[in-house]
Amino acid sequence: MVRHVFVSYRFGDSSVRQFRNKTWGETTVRDYVNVLVKRLEDTDLYEYNGDEDGEDLSGLDDETIESILRDKMFYTSITIVLISPRMFKNIRERDQWIPWEIPYSLKNKSRKGGDSNMNAVLVVVLPDQSGSYDYAVYPVRHGMYVKRRAFFRIIQKNMFNRKGYTTFYDRNNNPKYVPGNSYIALVRWCDFLSNPEYYLGLALKNRGEWDKFDIVKTIGEGWIS
Repeated sequence: MVRHVFVSYRFGDSSVRQFRNKTWGETTVRDYVNVLVKRLEDTDLYEYNGDEDGEDLSGLDDETIESILRDKMFYTSITIVLISPRMFKNIRERDQWIPWEIPYSLKNKSRKGGDSNMNAVLVVVLPDQSGSYDYAVYPVRHGMYVKRRAFFRIIQKNMFNRKGYTTFYDRNNNPKYVPGNSYIALVRWCDFLSNPEYYLGLALKNRGEWDKFDIVKTIGEGWIS
Protein backbone atom coordinates (compact mmCIF):
# COMPACT_ATOMS: atom_id res chain seq x y z
CA MET A 1 0.00 0.00 0.00
CA VAL A 2 1.47 3.34 -1.09
CA ARG A 3 1.27 6.14 1.48
CA HIS A 4 0.83 9.70 0.23
CA VAL A 5 3.00 12.35 1.87
CA PHE A 6 2.63 16.12 2.20
CA VAL A 7 5.65 18.27 3.13
CA SER A 8 5.29 21.50 5.10
CA TYR A 9 8.25 23.91 4.98
CA ARG A 10 9.49 27.49 4.61
CA PHE A 11 10.26 27.62 0.87
CA GLY A 12 12.97 30.29 0.65
CA ASP A 13 14.77 29.85 3.98
CA SER A 14 18.49 29.69 3.13
CA SER A 15 19.70 29.47 6.76
CA VAL A 16 20.45 25.78 6.20
CA ARG A 17 23.59 23.86 5.34
CA GLN A 18 24.53 24.65 1.75
CA PHE A 19 24.82 21.84 -0.80
CA ARG A 20 28.35 21.61 -2.19
CA ASN A 21 27.17 20.33 -5.56
CA LYS A 22 24.69 23.12 -6.23
CA THR A 23 25.81 24.95 -9.36
CA TRP A 24 24.14 28.32 -8.72
CA GLY A 25 22.28 30.26 -6.05
CA GLU A 26 21.88 29.58 -2.38
CA THR A 27 20.61 26.29 -1.03
CA THR A 28 17.14 26.72 0.43
CA VAL A 29 14.75 24.42 2.23
CA ARG A 30 13.13 23.71 -1.16
CA ASP A 31 16.37 21.98 -2.20
CA TYR A 32 16.01 19.68 0.79
CA VAL A 33 12.45 18.92 -0.29
CA ASN A 34 13.77 17.79 -3.67
CA VAL A 35 16.18 15.37 -1.96
CA LEU A 36 13.42 14.13 0.32
CA VAL A 37 11.04 13.49 -2.58
CA LYS A 38 13.72 11.44 -4.36
CA ARG A 39 14.24 9.33 -1.24
CA LEU A 40 10.50 8.74 -0.93
CA GLU A 41 10.32 7.63 -4.56
CA ASP A 42 13.22 5.23 -4.01
CA THR A 43 11.26 3.36 -1.32
CA ASP A 44 8.31 2.54 -3.61
CA LEU A 45 6.17 2.79 -0.47
CA TYR A 46 5.62 6.53 -0.31
CA GLU A 47 4.46 9.08 -2.86
CA TYR A 48 4.88 12.83 -2.64
CA ASN A 49 1.67 14.81 -2.92
CA GLY A 50 2.78 18.42 -2.48
CA ASP A 51 3.85 21.41 -4.51
CA GLU A 52 6.28 20.88 -7.36
CA ASP A 53 9.63 22.62 -7.65
CA GLY A 54 9.00 25.94 -9.36
CA GLU A 55 5.31 25.99 -8.43
CA ASP A 56 4.87 29.51 -7.09
CA LEU A 57 1.80 30.22 -4.96
CA SER A 58 3.06 33.57 -3.66
CA GLY A 59 1.06 35.64 -6.15
CA LEU A 60 -2.24 34.03 -5.18
CA ASP A 61 -4.62 35.27 -2.50
CA ASP A 62 -4.84 33.35 0.78
CA GLU A 63 -8.23 31.82 -0.01
CA THR A 64 -6.93 30.33 -3.26
CA ILE A 65 -3.75 29.03 -1.61
CA GLU A 66 -5.79 27.45 1.17
CA SER A 67 -8.03 25.72 -1.38
CA ILE A 68 -5.00 24.34 -3.24
CA LEU A 69 -3.41 23.10 -0.02
CA ARG A 70 -6.63 21.45 1.12
CA ASP A 71 -6.84 19.56 -2.18
CA LYS A 72 -3.23 18.36 -1.90
CA MET A 73 -3.43 17.39 1.78
CA PHE A 74 -6.80 15.66 1.75
CA TYR A 75 -5.45 12.54 0.05
CA THR A 76 -2.33 12.20 2.23
CA SER A 77 -1.77 10.11 5.36
CA ILE A 78 1.59 11.54 6.48
CA THR A 79 2.72 15.14 6.92
CA ILE A 80 6.45 15.83 7.11
CA VAL A 81 7.39 19.19 8.63
CA LEU A 82 10.88 20.51 7.84
CA ILE A 83 12.32 22.64 10.65
CA SER A 84 14.76 25.38 9.61
CA PRO A 85 16.41 28.12 11.68
CA ARG A 86 14.50 31.03 10.12
CA MET A 87 11.10 29.52 9.50
CA PHE A 88 9.37 31.91 11.92
CA LYS A 89 7.80 35.16 10.72
CA ASN A 90 7.24 36.64 14.20
CA ILE A 91 3.51 37.00 13.61
CA ARG A 92 0.51 35.02 14.82
CA GLU A 93 0.82 31.33 14.04
CA ARG A 94 -2.72 31.27 12.66
CA ASP A 95 -1.51 33.67 9.95
CA GLN A 96 1.37 31.41 8.79
CA TRP A 97 1.10 28.45 6.44
CA ILE A 98 3.19 25.88 8.31
CA PRO A 99 1.19 26.19 11.57
CA TRP A 100 -2.04 26.13 9.53
CA GLU A 101 -1.00 22.94 7.76
CA ILE A 102 -0.28 21.06 11.00
CA PRO A 103 -3.74 21.28 12.66
CA TYR A 104 -5.37 20.67 9.27
CA SER A 105 -3.29 17.49 9.08
CA LEU A 106 -4.51 16.46 12.54
CA LYS A 107 -8.21 16.72 11.75
CA ASN A 108 -10.56 14.10 10.37
CA LYS A 109 -11.87 15.57 7.12
CA SER A 110 -14.85 14.95 4.86
CA ARG A 111 -15.31 16.38 1.37
CA LYS A 112 -16.47 15.39 -2.08
CA GLY A 113 -18.21 12.33 -0.71
CA GLY A 114 -15.02 10.97 0.90
CA ASP A 115 -13.34 10.89 4.29
CA SER A 116 -9.73 11.44 5.34
CA ASN A 117 -8.49 10.54 8.81
CA MET A 118 -5.89 12.51 10.70
CA ASN A 119 -2.35 12.27 9.36
CA ALA A 120 0.74 10.91 11.00
CA VAL A 121 3.19 13.81 11.52
CA LEU A 122 6.97 13.59 11.34
CA VAL A 123 9.15 16.61 12.12
CA VAL A 124 12.57 16.59 10.43
CA VAL A 125 15.13 19.07 11.77
CA LEU A 126 17.42 20.45 9.05
CA PRO A 127 21.06 21.40 9.74
CA ASP A 128 21.93 25.09 10.03
CA GLN A 129 24.57 26.73 7.86
CA SER A 130 27.37 25.29 9.99
CA GLY A 131 25.88 21.80 9.69
CA SER A 132 24.71 21.75 13.31
CA TYR A 133 21.31 20.77 14.71
CA ASP A 134 21.95 22.30 18.12
CA TYR A 135 19.66 25.25 17.47
CA ALA A 136 16.76 22.80 17.87
CA VAL A 137 17.90 19.42 19.25
CA TYR A 138 20.95 17.69 20.65
CA PRO A 139 21.30 13.91 21.00
CA VAL A 140 21.69 11.93 24.21
CA ARG A 141 21.62 8.21 24.84
CA HIS A 142 18.33 6.68 23.66
CA GLY A 143 16.92 10.01 22.51
CA MET A 144 17.53 13.73 22.21
CA TYR A 145 16.80 16.91 24.12
CA VAL A 146 14.55 19.44 22.45
CA LYS A 147 14.85 23.23 22.51
CA ARG A 148 11.16 24.02 22.32
CA ARG A 149 11.66 27.64 21.22
CA ALA A 150 12.88 26.30 17.84
CA PHE A 151 9.41 24.86 17.10
CA PHE A 152 6.00 26.35 16.45
CA ARG A 153 3.69 26.23 19.46
CA ILE A 154 1.29 23.91 17.64
CA ILE A 155 4.19 21.44 17.33
CA GLN A 156 5.18 21.87 20.97
CA LYS A 157 1.63 21.14 22.08
CA ASN A 158 1.69 17.80 20.26
CA MET A 159 4.98 16.60 21.66
CA PHE A 160 5.54 14.98 25.06
CA ASN A 161 1.79 14.39 25.09
CA ARG A 162 1.44 10.65 25.57
CA LYS A 163 -1.10 10.06 28.33
CA GLY A 164 0.47 8.95 31.59
CA TYR A 165 4.03 9.41 30.31
CA THR A 166 6.66 11.11 32.47
CA THR A 167 8.88 13.59 30.61
CA PHE A 168 12.48 14.01 31.68
CA TYR A 169 14.33 17.35 31.49
CA ASP A 170 17.96 18.42 31.42
CA ARG A 171 19.47 21.15 33.59
CA ASN A 172 18.24 23.78 31.11
CA ASN A 173 14.66 22.51 31.34
CA ASN A 174 14.77 21.03 27.83
CA PRO A 175 12.52 17.94 27.55
CA LYS A 176 13.92 14.60 26.41
CA TYR A 177 12.34 13.13 23.28
CA VAL A 178 12.25 9.37 22.84
CA PRO A 179 10.16 7.55 20.22
CA GLY A 180 6.62 7.05 21.43
CA ASN A 181 6.36 9.84 24.00
CA SER A 182 5.09 12.38 21.44
CA TYR A 183 2.36 12.15 18.82
CA ILE A 184 4.56 14.18 16.47
CA ALA A 185 7.62 12.06 15.77
CA LEU A 186 11.00 13.80 15.58
CA VAL A 187 14.26 13.12 13.73
CA ARG A 188 17.34 14.93 12.48
CA TRP A 189 17.84 15.20 8.71
CA CYS A 190 21.00 13.08 8.72
CA ASP A 191 19.25 10.28 10.60
CA PHE A 192 16.16 10.47 8.43
CA LEU A 193 18.21 10.04 5.25
CA SER A 194 19.87 6.94 6.67
CA ASN A 195 16.53 5.15 7.10
CA PRO A 196 13.44 7.11 6.02
CA GLU A 197 11.12 4.10 6.17
CA TYR A 198 11.94 3.53 9.85
CA TYR A 199 11.13 7.09 10.91
CA LEU A 200 8.01 7.32 8.78
CA GLY A 201 6.99 4.04 10.38
CA LEU A 202 7.36 5.57 13.85
CA ALA A 203 5.01 8.39 12.86
CA LEU A 204 2.49 5.92 11.44
CA LYS A 205 2.67 3.84 14.63
CA ASN A 206 1.68 6.92 16.64
CA ARG A 207 -1.18 7.52 14.24
CA GLY A 208 -2.43 4.01 14.90
CA GLU A 209 -2.36 4.75 18.65
CA TRP A 210 -3.79 8.28 18.41
CA ASP A 211 -6.12 7.74 21.37
CA LYS A 212 -3.12 7.34 23.67
CA PHE A 213 -2.14 10.98 23.15
CA ASP A 214 -3.62 14.33 24.19
CA ILE A 215 -3.73 15.88 20.72
CA VAL A 216 -4.17 19.62 20.20
CA LYS A 217 -5.83 20.50 16.89
CA THR A 218 -6.41 24.23 17.33
CA ILE A 219 -3.95 27.15 17.21
CA GLY A 220 -4.16 29.54 20.15
CA GLU A 221 -5.25 33.08 19.32
CA GLY A 222 -2.21 34.65 20.96
CA TRP A 223 0.48 32.26 19.71
CA ILE A 224 3.23 34.20 17.93
CA SER A 225 6.25 32.59 16.27
